[in-house]
Order: sequence, then C-alpha cells, then structure tokens
Amino acid sequence: MCVVGAGLAGLLTALELIERGYSVVVLERDRPLAGESGKTTAHLTAVLDTRYFELARMHGEAAVPRIIDSHRRAITHLERVANLHDIDCDFERVSAFLAAETEEQARQLEREHAVSHAAGLGCQLLRNAPLPSGAGVALHVPDQAKFDPAKFAQGVLRRLQALGCVVVSPVLVEKVEPGDLCRVTTNGGDVVEARNVVVASNSPINDTFKMHTKQTAYRTYALSFEIPGVQWHDLYWDMEDPYHYVRTTADGLLIVGGEDHEVGQEDDPQQRWTRLEDWTRERIPVAGNVAHRWSGQVLEPVDGLAYIGQNPGDSQVYIATGFSGNGMTYSAITALVLADRIAGLENPWAEIFEPSRKPKSVSALASYVSGQANVAAQYLDWLRPGDAASTETLPAGEGMILRRGLKKLAVYRDPAGALHELSATCPHLGGVVSWNRAEKTWDCPCHGSRFDCYGKVLNGPAASNLSSAASAEAREERAPKQRRAQ
Repeated sequence: MCVVGAGLAGLLTALELIERGYSVVVLERDRPLAGESGKTTAHLTAVLDTRYFELARMHGEAAVPRIIDSHRRAITHLERVANLHDIDCDFERVSAFLAAETEEQARQLEREHAVSHAAGLGCQLLRNAPLPSGAGVALHVPDQAKFDPAKFAQGVLRRLQALGCVVVSPVLVEKVEPGDLCRVTTNGGDVVEARNVVVASNSPINDTFKMHTKQTAYRTYALSFEIPGVQWHDLYWDMEDPYHYVRTTADGLLIVGGEDHEVGQEDDPQQRWTRLEDWTRERIPVAGNVAHRWSGQVLEPVDGLAYIGQNPGDSQVYIATGFSGNGMTYSAITALVLADRIAGLENPWAEIFEPSRKPKSVSALASYVSGQANVAAQYLDWLRPGDAASTETLPAGEGMILRRGLKKLAVYRDPAGALHELSATCPHLGGVVSWNRAEKTWDCPCHGSRFDCYGKVLNGPAASNLSSAASAEAREERAPKQRRAQ
C-alpha cells in the first residue's frame, strides 16, 4: 500500500492498514506534519461547519444520524489510539458550545437543536451558556474533546516506524496512475508500485478537474493569546460569517481562529489577524499578549460533507478531501472508512462520504454553480494589467505580477535585492497566481494551489512548482518548431 501525504489523515490510515496486516509506504512532499495537520486548532467535535438542518436538506434526514455517529466515533478512535500507544498528547474530554448573537441566529440554533437532538447528538439548548464572552443562547454538546495535535501525530509516527512503515520525505509526487498495480511517480523519476494508493494530500494531487469543481479552498487564520489563570476548558464557535472559534491549551494559551476567505481573493490578508484580535478583545477582555499567529487551508465541499473513498473512475486509488474545519475527526473517519474499503468490508459511513456523489439539493447545486462561476471569473486576470508597469518600485521581501507582452510573470525581490522571475501561470489549470503579502506566497484563486516566494509548491492541487520565467519562455519558443515538425 502507498499513502501520499504524512498529515494526520495519511498517518492514521497507514497505522490502521498496518494493524490489519498490510505493508505500507508513506510519501510526503515536505516532512511529516508540515502541512495542514501542523496548523490545526484541533477541535475534536461533532459540531460541523455546516449545520445539521442544512445537511438534512442536502442529504436526507436518514443521513444525519450516520454523520453524527461518524464524528463521535472518530473522537473515540483518536482517544483509543492515544491510550493504546501511550501517546501523551493532553487529550481531554470537554463540552462544546455553538453560540448565537442575533435573533436570527437564535432561530437557526433552535432548528439545529431540533434536528441534531432527534438524530442522537445528545445536545441541549441553553439560554445562558457559560462562555468567556458572556454570550446568551447556545447549543451545548457534551463529551467532545481537544488535544495537542503535534504531540498526537508524532506519537502515531513513532508507532508507525516501530511497526516497520517506510516514511519517505521530502519527495514530490507528480503522478498517480491507477491499475492492477498502481504507479506513483515522483519528481525525481522514482516509481512506487502498490496494489492500492491512498491520496491524503488535503487537496488531491492525482485529480486535475473532477474533485476540484466540487470544493472551494479557503485560508483560515489563528492567534494564540497569553491567558494566565483562566480555567475555561471548553470549545466555542459563533455563527457569524465568517465565523470564529475558541479553545484553550494545556499550557495556558487561548487559541482563537476564523476570518476565513477564499484563497487568493483577499487584497490584505494581514487584516484578518487584526479582525481576529479585535473580536477577541471585545469578547474576552482577559486575553493577554498575542503569543503566536498562523494560518491554514481548508477545503469546503459544496454539500457540506467530506469526500472519502474511491477516486471516481479509479478502482484502486482512494482519496480523502473536503474536510472543512473538522480535519481531525475527518482524519480518523478516513482511516476507518478506507481501511474497510481496501479490506473489502462494509462500512456504515462509506456511502455518505462517497466521492463520486453529485449535488442532490437545490442549495448544494446552487453552491456548485456559484463556485464554478467564481472560478471562471478568476481567469479574467489574464486580461488585466499587472500590478505595476515595472519592478523599479518593488521593495525587498515583496512580490508583484508583471505583464510582459502576452505573458504574466510572478516577480519576487529577495531581502538582498535580487529579482526572481517566475511564470505566473499555475501548473494545475492555468490560473494566474496572486501575491499574498501577509504570508509571502503566491496563491492561485482558481483552485487554491499555493507556492512559496521562490515558486516551490506548498498546497495542491498543483503537483509541481511554478516554472522559472526563462524555462517558460524556452518552452514557448520550442512549441512552434515542434508543431512545424509535425
């Protein structure tokens, strides 16, 4: 078996497969846990990004108990793995609160309570919830959890290595070919052959088009604050758009996240951290100095549920994507669903997370159409001028898009003053990348691929780096000659 991606979904799937008697190799682009699993705020919960009354409308009321069951059992699975393998990761069972701040949100919360309680979530509606912000109406969901994701994942990695799992990093996977023996090709030309391949790279790098039309990539932001002496342990979300979420850590930090936006479609990402801090200080006055800030990437599916199962059309290739803001529980679900699928066993949740499903409801179809219209609009960047006429005013440590004839270049001036010219064309489906000033990256607004300031790929679906401007021009010069020769 070959697993592509050494985030938590990939590592847990590898562990589940090895414990069932399979041999496994894991391939990782950077280093284990360097991707989105290393940036999670680690809420372990059945409180999902999409409300259950909306999921009932999109997937049918009969699906809701199975959705709830999958996330509750995922929390139990994470707890079991930590206990079984003696992983000290600050795992703690806590309550979760989904809070309303307006009358309209309170009405939505009443609908959410009715649907989720009937489906077995075991929640209750509180008029005066014990929240740090002093919020009123909230949905209380007991028996949720939190942990230190880095400690947990490192423990899983150690166990994998003790069991003989081969973890290869850094290695960039460029192609996954299905077949009786699947072939996984790296950028160095090495090939791994495996009976089954699990692509757990957050955004599937084996698929060019199908899956990426059914989900949208978002950046999400987080801050940690010093908050000495506060003994509040629970999880909290509001219902704003964009929403916010809060929890504390075992070492006395307050983590606040949210302010999501679509990748490459924000002129000033720095303001997202500013808004997070303002939101926190307004509601949690005891928050002290900001200790850390970071951001991550989440993929929002059009119908509110992750895609976990066989890659459409490829019988031996499996994918896990579209985790929204519930990546930790979905990682555990991935391990349990895919291990069963590979072993030929029935799984109670496989059908609801099937990647080949199509939008069934009017709202899901509308989300799909809206998403495709937004993507199409991003390709109009090819018609627009660059950020400036020349690089003369580009300061050190910054980037810009420069038009040179019909071409667009992504130009970065390094701290020493040297210019680095790249093709601004995303190698996935040809979108024009944009400069992210806050994170010093090139972000593609079409399907969420991201690259560092020198063009190295950071996030899929792109499976290769941005080309240098010189190599892109050389290819264009060769192309007419090749056509003439044909």
